[in-house]
Amino acid sequence: MIQYGTAVMMLMSGVVLTFCSFFMKGAVEEGVLWYSGQTMIYAGSIFGVTMYVRSKSGELKNYIDSRLHDQTEP
Repeated sequence: MIQYGTAVMMLMSGVVLTFCSFFMKGAVEEGVLWYSGQTMIYAGSIFGVTMYVRSKSGELKNYIDSRLHDQTEP
């Protein structure tokens, strides 16, 4: 839950900073774009790693269940 919360907060901070920079100066500074990119990389890695681990653990559980089911049948 903490990972998702920080990822969402980082994304929101990047978006807010980008909009503020654009509306205050009329252009987005290089540093703001760098920060926005870093927030997207962080959030993508959090969501992507979590999805990968969940899918692999589900595959492992299904494999174990099928092996146990095969051993119980005569």
